[in-house]
Amino acid sequence: MAKTIVHLDADAFFASVEQAADPRLRGRPIAVGGERRGIIASASYEARKYGIHTPMPTAQARKLCPKLVLLPGDFEKYEQFSRWMFSYAYDVTPHVEIRSIDEGYLDLSSSRQAPRNVAETVRRAIFQGLRISISEGIGSNKLVSQIASKLQKPRALVQVDPGEEKGFLHPLPNHWLPGIGPCTAVRMNAAGLTRIGQIAATPVDCLALLVGSRAAVLRELANGIDDRPVEQQAAPAKSYGCQHTFEEDIIDEMVIEATLRRMTDRLMASARDDHRMARTITVKVRFNDMTEQQRSESLAEPTDLETDVYGRLRPLLRAAWDRRISLRMVSLKLSNLYAAYPRAELPLNGPTRTYDARHRLASVVQELRQAYGTSAVMRGHDLQLNSPPPREHAPAPCPKPPVPTPSPPPFIPLRAHSYYSFLDSLLSPEEIVALAARYECPAVGMTDTGNLHGAIRFAKAAQAAGIRPLIGAEIEIDRAPVLLYAEDRAGYANLCRILSGHPPGHPARFVKRKFDFNTAGLIAISPNAALSRHFPGAFYDAVAAPSIRYAASGDQNDFEILQSIRTLSLLNQPHPGKRSGIHAFPNPRTMRERYRDQPGRITRAREIAERCEFAFEFGFNELTFAILTGVPIAQGAHP
Repeated sequence: MAKTIVHLDADAFFASVEQAADPRLRGRPIAVGGERRGIIASASYEARKYGIHTPMPTAQARKLCPKLVLLPGDFEKYEQFSRWMFSYAYDVTPHVEIRSIDEGYLDLSSSRQAPRNVAETVRRAIFQGLRISISEGIGSNKLVSQIASKLQKPRALVQVDPGEEKGFLHPLPNHWLPGIGPCTAVRMNAAGLTRIGQIAATPVDCLALLVGSRAAVLRELANGIDDRPVEQQAAPAKSYGCQHTFEEDIIDEMVIEATLRRMTDRLMASARDDHRMARTITVKVRFNDMTEQQRSESLAEPTDLETDVYGRLRPLLRAAWDRRISLRMVSLKLSNLYAAYPRAELPLNGPTRTYDARHRLASVVQELRQAYGTSAVMRGHDLQLNSPPPREHAPAPCPKPPVPTPSPPPFIPLRAHSYYSFLDSLLSPEEIVALAARYECPAVGMTDTGNLHGAIRFAKAAQAAGIRPLIGAEIEIDRAPVLLYAEDRAGYANLCRILSGHPPGHPARFVKRKFDFNTAGLIAISPNAALSRHFPGAFYDAVAAPSIRYAASGDQNDFEILQSIRTLSLLNQPHPGKRSGIHAFPNPRTMRERYRDQPGRITRAREIAERCEFAFEFGFNELTFAILTGVPIAQGAHP
C-alpha cells in the first residue's frame, strides 16, 4: 500500500504568532528577536519584501525598513500556539509526528478522503482558529513532502503524486537533500554535482569520495527513496530525562549536584544527536520517606550546551530540596525542545563570543567519549564522582603520629563593586554573591563607590546563599581610596550619614581636615596611614582586598568599553579616569599565589570579615527608625 505523507510547516512562525496575538501588527513588517539580542530571529513576509531575513543584524534590518517593528521573543506564547496548531492535525489523524515547534508530519495513508482535501481542511482550520498560515507538502515519503512544503511558501499546498518523485527532485539544487550543508554543497558543486539528479546518477563509489559512508543513503534520497516512518508522539513535544537512585540516602549537596551535571552531559549529547535544543530544565528529588518534590525553570532561549545548564542546577536543587532530610533519588528532565533555532546574539559578551568554540568543544568531547568510552575525557564533576570514598588504613608502625598540614585560611573578597558603582562594574549584587558561592567564600564584601543602593539586594542574595554579607562603601579622603565597612548597627547608621554628607557635585570625596563624622562601628582600609586616628582600633592599611568589577578575565574588553563610556573617551585612548590592571573575581589559588609572601594580608581580610557582624533585619527595626527620625538608637522606639 502506497504511503501518503503530509508535511505541515508554519510560515514565519514566531512573527505570525505575534501578528495573530496583536491585530495591530497584521499587515505590517515585523521581526522577532532583534529588540533584545541584536539579530533577527524571525521576520514576517511583509518584512521579507524589504530583504530582511534570518539571521540578519538589527541595524541592517532597520536600514532596509525604517518602519520595521521589532519584538522580543515570547517562547511561552509560541509553545502554546504550537500545541493549538497540532491539535488540528490530531483532529484528522492520530498518526502525527511533531518534529519541532512549527513543523511536523501527518500520515494519511489510511484516510478515506482525498489527501489534498484533508490537508486543505487542516490548513483552513488553523488559519480560521489561530490566524496563522501554514504551508503543506503531500508526497509518498517524508523527504518529498518536506521539500514540497518549503518550495512555494507562504500558504503553499504542493502535491507530488506517486511515481513523480524523481521528476520533482532531480531539477532541484543539491542543498535540498538532508545532510548537504554549506560545506558539503561547495564540494558537490566543485565536483559538478549541482543538481539532485546528478547526485542520483553518480555511482556510490564515486559519491563516497565526497561524503564518505553517507553516499549510499544520499543516493537513495536523491532518487526519492525514503523509508522513514511517521513516528507518533503522545505529547506535543519530546523531552529528555534520566534519574539516579543512590545506593544509600545522601545529604552531600556537592555529590548530588555533580550527579545532575553528569546527567546533563548525557542528555545534551542526545539532544545534539537529534539536532534539538532544550529550553526548560526540571530537577526532581525523592526524599528518604519516598515523597517527591520538583522545580522547573525555563531559559530565555533554548540551548544544546550542557555548560549553559550547569549554573541553573544548584538553585533548582536547593529549591526542590525544601526539607532538610536525606535524598534517595534525583532526576533531571530537559523539555520544550526546538529544532535548529538560530542563536540571536551578537558577539558582545564573553559567552556569546565563545559559543561556536564551546559548541565545537562539546561535540569533540562527545565524539571522543563515543569512540573511547566516557572516561576518555572527564570533567571536574566526573572526577569527583569517580573518586573512591576514603578508606580505613591500618595504623602506621611508627608510634609518632604525622603532623597535619594546616589548610590555608579561606579567601574573603572584600572589595567587590556592582553596577551601582555607576558605569564602573559589570556585576549585579546577585552575581557577586554567586561568584563567592562558586569559590566557597564564607563571606563577601560589596563596596560600591559612594552609595549603598544595592545593599539590600546584596544582603538578601548572600543570606539566601548562606554567605555572610559585608556591607560597605568606597570613598576618597585626600584622593586616597578608603573602604568602609559596617561592623554593627551604629556603624551602618554612621556610614549612611557619611555618604549623605559629601560635598555636592563631588560624590564620596572628602578632605581629611574637614572629615569630622562619627566613625564608631566602622572599619576602614586605606593605604593612607594618616587616617588611622579617625578609626581608632578599626583601621587597616595592609589587607588583601583587590578590586573586583567583572567575573572573569574574558570580560575585560567589555569593562574597557564601559570605562570609555564613563570617561567619554575612545576605546584605546588613554584617560586618567580609566582603571588599569585586572579587576576579575580571583579564585582562591590565585590569591594564595599573589600573597604567598604576605600571608598576613589574607589573615587580616578574614579578621575584618569576622568583626563585621551587622546584618539587615528586613522589615521595621530600631535602626530604620533611628535613620529616618534622627533619634539616637539608644532612644529609638517602635512607633
